Amino acid sequence: MYKNDRKSLLEGALVPFFILSLMWIIHAFNLHYQLNLFQYGVKPRIFFGLKGVLFSPLIHSTKDFSHIINNSAPLLILGWALFYFYKNIAWKVLVVSWVVGGLFVWIWARENSTHAGMSGVIYSLAFYLFFSGVFRKDVRLMAISLFVVFLYGSMIWGLFPLDPSVSYESHFLGALVGVVLAFFLKEEGATFKEKKYQWEIDEEQEKEMENNGYTSISDPESGFIIHYEYKPKEDSEKLD
Repeated sequence: MYKNDRKSLLEGALVPFFILSLMWIIHAFNLHYQLNLFQYGVKPRIFFGLKGVLFSPLIHSTKDFSHIINNSAPLLILGWALFYFYKNIAWKVLVVSWVVGGLFVWIWARENSTHAGMSGVIYSLAFYLFFSGVFRKDVRLMAISLFVVFLYGSMIWGLFPLDPSVSYESHFLGALVGVVLAFFLKEEGATFKEKKYQWEIDEEQEKEMENNGYTSISDPESGFIIHYEYKPKEDSEKLD
């Protein structure tokens, strides 16, 4: 693997690894000092519950470790895929997923409940990565879409209210934000660039030269262009 490729792989992991580390540090302090940080989650339609829009993805249940463990690997993998394959717009996708998804939960989710955890952001990233490949119709990006489905296809069940203790609203609204982002950003920011073959480049060059008044002179045997000659266009109207 080339040095630049290794560097890009490592750079793609930096942000998700930092967020994951911060998430675990906060969880450790919450457990050790019994800080009851769950109160800083999103509390729908309560003004002071708005602080959860910023803080709730970093807060997880202290009943056991299953909540934070279930969110750790998806955050790292999907976050790496986002910052590696869409590095030019990765921050935009992450911030919108984090903030707008949280605002939607505050507006729409069940009252008398507190919503916390990284799962809403994870659903947004998963659905963004999947639908971005579909909307862009790029074979390489669609391969990433299939990769997401292969790893996290079972996430679809989290969109439904099957377990009262699970914030399906965060999952559903996060997924919605991811789909909308994939649609509106479909022309932006993919790391892959469309590859052009040499014959396509030659055709574009020939058209450009013809538009500038040049005519191509080709070898009669091989058919390859030898050079261009300037031939100005004759006036369509002549004076008597």
